[in-house]
Amino acid sequence: MDPDICLWFTSPGTPKSSVRVVLGVHHNRKVLDSHEKNIELIWARRREKNPRLFNGSKFRLHSSDVQNGTVTLNMGLTCYKDYLGTNWAPDAKTLHHLGKRDFDNSQAYLSDPAGVGAMVQTSDGYVIFIRRSDKVGEAPGLWDVPGGHPEPQELLILLGKDKNLEIHDIPMDEFPHDAVVEEIYDSIIREIRDEVNIPVESLSEPLLLGVAGNNTSAGRPSIEFYVKCSLSSNEVKALYSAGGPEAEESTSMALVHLKDVLTFDSNPMWNEMAPSAKGCVKLFQASRKILEKGEYSTP
Repeated sequence: MDPDICLWFTSPGTPKSSVRVVLGVHHNRKVLDSHEKNIELIWARRREKNPRLFNGSKFRLHSSDVQNGTVTLNMGLTCYKDYLGTNWAPDAKTLHHLGKRDFDNSQAYLSDPAGVGAMVQTSDGYVIFIRRSDKVGEAPGLWDVPGGHPEPQELLILLGKDKNLEIHDIPMDEFPHDAVVEEIYDSIIREIRDEVNIPVESLSEPLLLGVAGNNTSAGRPSIEFYVKCSLSSNEVKALYSAGGPEAEESTSMALVHLKDVLTFDSNPMWNEMAPSAKGCVKLFQASRKILEKGEYSTP
């Protein structure tokens, strides 16, 4: 396995109807009193360099379970400040060690916001990769799959709450758990639309491939999907060139044929891939035969 990544689990082609979320404060990051001041210092330094940084809330992926075709994602809440101050802390390895010692869980003191990503396949059998801009905060200049984060703010809007609530003020117990599942699946469709400029009506419902961890950010997890696009590679090229709402986040697009993706880790392009993309490719490779046969996971 590539040292940049680890695979939590594979669940080839799992539809939204077979995914459940258990949301609760017991799935939040554990607080290590001696490290809290470091989080504030790291955030202050980051803000000095980039005053536009915003401490938005994120869903935290604590753990997962796969039983009889049903995937359970155990989730809490975290925020961007805690992410930078734990997963990207200089002493992240120490946090791993202390988490293992104190809770038998090396990620216990880590923020671990859940990302999302997708292998998007065109109608003529190509997969979409985008080169990240040098101006983005993570993996600048590397090839990636379309992706981002599910947003708690979307559920706050659904509940008629202020979407900019501080994390400690968010009424997590009011979040419908099925609405969190909807947001996870909806978020990857939004990201494909905004980053590649593909209309939503041209995209299939996402199918879950599994979860991969990014070892370059202390194991931060990403929920990876497979999405079919009804447009051809040439049509996708034209839409990408026209630019979407998040066009500034990438500088170019590559379309790689499916047969080449199946052996992609031997391609020179692999060494220029973001860890999140590597994880998505590995999960896709493990799922390919099931996806071809349409033997998707169901209860």
